[in-house]
Amino acid sequence: MSTEDRDLVHRCAAGDKVAWKEFVRRTRSAIYRGATVALRKFRISDKESLENVHQQVYVELLHDGAKTLRTYRGVSDLEGWVAVIAMRTAYRIMRQRRPEIALPEVLPASSGPAPGENAERTEFLDKLDAAFRRLDPRDTALLRLSYYEEMSYKEIATALGMPLNSVSPLLIRAKERLKQFLE
Repeated sequence: MSTEDRDLVHRCAAGDKVAWKEFVRRTRSAIYRGATVALRKFRISDKESLENVHQQVYVELLHDGAKTLRTYRGVSDLEGWVAVIAMRTAYRIMRQRRPEIALPEVLPASSGPAPGENAERTEFLDKLDAAFRRLDPRDTALLRLSYYEEMSYKEIATALGMPLNSVSPLLIRAKERLKQFLE
């Protein structure tokens, strides 16, 4: 979007400490926003986990000669781009922390299950969890932001750094893939 953002990122990748301080100042809140959204999916809100993701994002951006940082092309908003990296980092950290991700929030709470319903519900949740694991990260992010976060298409486009008119078709395809994996 702006040559100023691209220039800042290039200077950071080149090791400019002043540029890095500016980058951290500008992206700190975006990282916390992205991490908070992702961690909320795992029902985690403690400061330690949030801080862990925050630090890990910067580590990943600078890892291997700033390889990830160098992927920024300036097509999307810098803060939005970093927020998506924070979300993906949080998801990865949480998946490593908990190999089995329970999804009980998918189904509404009931007053009491009918006989055999617990087994069916558990089977469905296991199947849903396995289907989500097979989706690519972009599809997972689209579905989570749309259905669990209840974000508008505009908010999703901003969070994922994509054009607004791409959200709907990509979301439709993600739902179709999820449906195929559930069959």
